[in-house]
Amino acid sequence: MAATIPPPTQPTLDTTLTIALAVASKAAYDYYNGDPITPPQGYTQVDAWTGWDAFLFTGSEEKYGLVFQSQSDSGTFIFAFRGTDSDLDGWEDVHFITTGFAPYQGGISPTPQVSSGFYGIYDSLGGGMTQSMRQQLFALMAKYQPTQLYVTGHSLGAALSQLFSLDLAISQPTTSTNINFASPMVGTDSWQTAYANAIASGDSIRVYNYWDYVPTLPPSQFGYDAVGEGFVTSFYVQGEWYPHELSRHSIVNLTTVLTNALPLDPQQWVGTFPDYMNPDWTMDSTVPPATAPVLWADKIGEHMAFERSLRAVA
Repeated sequence: MAATIPPPTQPTLDTTLTIALAVASKAAYDYYNGDPITPPQGYTQVDAWTGWDAFLFTGSEEKYGLVFQSQSDSGTFIFAFRGTDSDLDGWEDVHFITTGFAPYQGGISPTPQVSSGFYGIYDSLGGGMTQSMRQQLFALMAKYQPTQLYVTGHSLGAALSQLFSLDLAISQPTTSTNINFASPMVGTDSWQTAYANAIASGDSIRVYNYWDYVPTLPPSQFGYDAVGEGFVTSFYVQGEWYPHELSRHSIVNLTTVLTNALPLDPQQWVGTFPDYMNPDWTMDSTVPPATAPVLWADKIGEHMAFERSLRAVA
């Protein structure tokens, strides 16, 4: 079954909340890199969790997420998952072989099929770990008992955030909202169905750049489907003659566009700004094309097939 990415319905995003979650997603990267953490405005960082990372690396316990508590409402929390800013070389086919998703508590039928790479990080133990990422997350839920939870992440972190959101909806129903950024697809149609049945579409929103290739991963041959509503932006390096994917995928660049776009009606921004990945470059933010999203991962596959055909006759 071919992958499907529904045309964006462009839900209206809350400016303050969405920017707070984008800042939290960036902070999760800073936590991993050992850089100073800047919490979202009005929040304090109170906790963190780790995960067993055998996805882009050989296998090690890594810093994977941060917990933020609202300064004005002690029952409101953000759980922010760290992702990856790596280029497409890091996303190998083996990570998209599916495995069955089993909730922390309770059951679900039929069993949703999800990426074994993402699920492995979420559910695995390794090294000296005493709790998997999943076990740590539910321990944090028990510790803080949030009355309002916001779940977020960028890239790989966005994928992990969606696994947690479904797990939470089944295992421990809580008032929660997931706004994630630049997420690859997480599972097949069985995953999409389970997610839609457990989580209202307005409670899970994918924010992404039309020109970013990662949200179209994996290629359609794997039969994956996106979940939740989609909010699409559009930005790229000005005058580029080949795609600068890291710039298109950057959480900081996406945050810049959202900061300018969300106060507007409609929530789209036309303008320029310095590229976070290379400040010598200028980014163009435009209105997204009025077409269905392009399956960029398939286009890359077509390009590589053409290259292989040339090598075969060389």
